[in-house]
Amino acid sequence: MDQSTFDKQVVALREHRAAAKGTMREAFAADPKRFATFSATDGDLLLDWSKCAVDADTMAMLEKLAGAADLAGRRAAMFEGRKINITEGRAVLHTALRNLAGKGVVVDGQDTKAEVLAVLDAMGAFADAIRSGKAAGATGKKITDVVNIGIGGSDLGPVMATLALAPYHDGPRAHYVANIDGDHIH
Repeated sequence: MDQSTFDKQVVALREHRAAAKGTMREAFAADPKRFATFSATDGDLLLDWSKCAVDADTMAMLEKLAGAADLAGRRAAMFEGRKINITEGRAVLHTALRNLAGKGVVVDGQDTKAEVLAVLDAMGAFADAIRSGKAAGATGKKITDVVNIGIGGSDLGPVMATLALAPYHDGPRAHYVANIDGDHIH
């Protein structure tokens, strides 16, 4: 990534946003095809940024910013299993968890698929045991509450899934902690 080019793109985008005027209502009145212009679909997925403070210039500037950040290269590195987590010096394997139908992600010459499937099976069995009461807590009693500790945003996916599936909930209560600081937990 060329940091200088990236920084210039960020400054230009901020200046563009600061100069923007008008409301969403005015934007839709000025362009009745705004939704068609600023949305896209892929299968059942709808991406709609028509209701965001964007125009054609904004989108062009965002594309330049993505190019300056080498977003495509970074995405490819993630899918290829390269060690892009510089803090921990390892690959991020989010893609391996979601690629159950295809080939696994190869890390250090090893295909991760078999290991990922084994861990997912073990997690499913453990979750079933908790829900059925077969797995007990340290006191021998049924587990009634589960605390998910998700550092650095890792709680966001489980929270979203829990909220989406709330109408079907019949298991233990779920609690989410995004920071292990004692003040956050209490």
